[in-house]
Amino acid sequence: MTRVFDAAFVRQLGANIDANVVPVLEETNEFLPELSAVDRGLYTTVTLPMAVAYSMATSTVTESMAGAAQCFREMREALDGCAQDMEDTDNACAKAFGEN
Repeated sequence: MTRVFDAAFVRQLGANIDANVVPVLEETNEFLPELSAVDRGLYTTVTLPMAVAYSMATSTVTESMAGAAQCFREMREALDGCAQDMEDTDNACAKAFGEN
């Protein structure tokens, strides 16, 4: 039977996301706290609006990186689910049309 999809490719795509994208996003956890630590000193060395802008930016980036990593993890799960659904559908069709 000829397949029109490649479940292995879809699963590998998810694995590649886990291996190559998520770690890069999680690496930011190492230095973002250091950037946040600068906040306190800024309030005495620069204008208040600049210090507030820096504080908000580092806070936003920290949340964004964590959120992006979680979204990519969920994408991997969704890709694995899609690959499984493709295989299940293919097997059900093969069975319905008498193939083993």
